[in-house]
Amino acid sequence: MAMMQDMSQATLILNTRIDYPNGVIVVQRIHRLTVASEQAPHGYVYQLHCGTRAGQTLIRFDNETGKGDHIHDGDRQRPYTFSTLA
Repeated sequence: MAMMQDMSQATLILNTRIDYPNGVIVVQRIHRLTVASEQAPHGYVYQLHCGTRAGQTLIRFDNETGKGDHIHDGDRQRPYTFSTLA
């Protein structure tokens, strides 16, 4: 995931990776920013990814630089409205 801004002041609040026996990987990485930005008005930089060890994305939510909040559904990408971490 490409970070949108200087992450030196961000707080890592979640960083997990689970490798399942069937080849599926789930990665959750969330940073809380000290100051919200135009790119991340909710104050988080995140990646919530489910894919395979072979590199296939099954589904991923993230907000990489220049794209804002969006979802990857296989090879397709589309914007979505971030609401909460809960």
